[in-house]
Amino acid sequence: MADPFIFKVNLGGMIDILANHLYSSPDVFVRELLQNGTDAISGRMLKHPSFQNGRITIRIQPGKTLSFQDNGIGLTESEIHQFLAVIGQSSKHDLQTGRILEDYIGRFGIGMLSCFMVTDQILMRTRSAEHPEHAYEFKGNPDGTYHITEITDCAVGTEVQISAKKGCELYFQEKKICDLVRYYGLPLPFPVMFCHDDGTETRINLCSPNAETPEASIMQLGKDIFEMDFLGYIPLESKSGLFSGVAYILPHEVSLHAKTSHRIYLKNMLLTEDGEAILPKWSGFLKCFLNTSQLRPTASRENFYEDELLAQAREEISSCISDWMKKLAGRDPYLLEQIIQIHFMAIKSMACEDETFFQTFIPYLKFETNFGQRTGKELLTRTTPVSYALDNNQFHRTSALMLAQNQLLVNACYVYDAQLLHMMQEYDSSFSAVPLAYMTFEEYLHEADPEFYRSAKPLLQTAQSVLQEFDCDAELKSFSPETLPVFYMLDENAQIKREIQHSQENGHALFSSMLEAFAAEVHESKAVLFLNAENPLIQKLATLHNQKRQEICIEILYIQSLLTGRFPMQGGEMNLLNQDLITMLEWGLS
Repeated sequence: MADPFIFKVNLGGMIDILANHLYSSPDVFVRELLQNGTDAISGRMLKHPSFQNGRITIRIQPGKTLSFQDNGIGLTESEIHQFLAVIGQSSKHDLQTGRILEDYIGRFGIGMLSCFMVTDQILMRTRSAEHPEHAYEFKGNPDGTYHITEITDCAVGTEVQISAKKGCELYFQEKKICDLVRYYGLPLPFPVMFCHDDGTETRINLCSPNAETPEASIMQLGKDIFEMDFLGYIPLESKSGLFSGVAYILPHEVSLHAKTSHRIYLKNMLLTEDGEAILPKWSGFLKCFLNTSQLRPTASRENFYEDELLAQAREEISSCISDWMKKLAGRDPYLLEQIIQIHFMAIKSMACEDETFFQTFIPYLKFETNFGQRTGKELLTRTTPVSYALDNNQFHRTSALMLAQNQLLVNACYVYDAQLLHMMQEYDSSFSAVPLAYMTFEEYLHEADPEFYRSAKPLLQTAQSVLQEFDCDAELKSFSPETLPVFYMLDENAQIKREIQHSQENGHALFSSMLEAFAAEVHESKAVLFLNAENPLIQKLATLHNQKRQEICIEILYIQSLLTGRFPMQGGEMNLLNQDLITMLEWGLS
């Protein structure tokens, strides 16, 4: 059997992969240096439990050099060769079992290479707490070469120093580095200090706002992190210990599909701003500050690895938010009203997904009806069936007619409303919601008084003659409200035919023949303009002996009924309205 060959790594190519493919931004070199320092401190605390003074110190020569120094476990010479010179090896593994130690953040042993995105050389000085008798200096180059020199002037721990690559001077400024440290490591439990030129130090990751109450402190923390005031906050505490944190309630409406930025940390180090992997899809009205220690990161440490533990965390976070919202009605009804008013879409979405959440919030959710805004509680307490329209135009066409009959009509064209009405029927068997499409309006249209019908017969004949060119019949009926002179009704086929004709007139000639073929397939359509025998205007028209004036009035009433019902206009109907209005003006001036 032939001798095996060993893969060789092109370090320059590896750095290109880091810079252009694995990491989203050179910013992450700060995160990697923080992680290495944090893990070094965790390692020293594990092996020396009495050690409790871990810290990272940062120094800068503006635009030139940057130094990260920790007082953690440090490295021996053999560990430098083992962990810094072998791509993919990690000092965070138990070398006997290969198991990744849970106290550490880094998992891939390639984090320090990210520094080559902003520098051409990595200088590291280190002294091991386990073998403090020796200290070493490591110089690594992007071509894969490195040198190790024994030194004497070095404290226990590790210092990484880099010099600015041309074009990367921005990352070697105090404000930029401090902003990135706060961004990536705000919740770190030990201090990250910035050392000024005069020797004074400032803690960068200070995150304990000074407020009178714990609640005020949490709200202030949210304002400091996200730079906005919130309506309130929801504690996020996992019963299984998977996570802890806070969900802040946004003070303004957001789209359900909008991307909301969060601060999601793994072992106190920022992992991602994208909550899609761990937060429920309806949580867009929240901004979360969340920390977890058990979930697995992806290779770039910019999101979570999809596994059973992540699914469990998602479910627990969803329960935390839902349980808190369910208790809010009794604890703070004013805040509940604010949240529902601003975030009603998200609340409706949650109600559709969670039965208990639905039962809690359906009394407070509002629906548009022909009687105005009505809550779910008001709908459920009605003793008569509720009708609903799935089309906004259909709602407006029929709302006045049904209002006069004291029939409640819900405009269910909005997202989730029809589903919520269906759930309300399942929740309360005494509640009935009927789609408008299944209703016949003839029950609201009554026969006209026979004597008036005989006297109005010439008007009805005139109306039938006028409307014939619009494929519309005319009938005389009595209905409420009396203020409504006419009511236009058409069946589904007639509506389809009208929409096709509208498209033919307003669309491209290329599609005309295709639309004509569609129209030819529509048969037995019916459209009717009902004249209201109870309306004073119709009664007056019936006594008018000028047929021409009757025709013009019927045409105007027909067009007005189309506009009120939001039907698409066709066949010069708008031109007809304009002509008739001009004619009526002329009558008035003559």
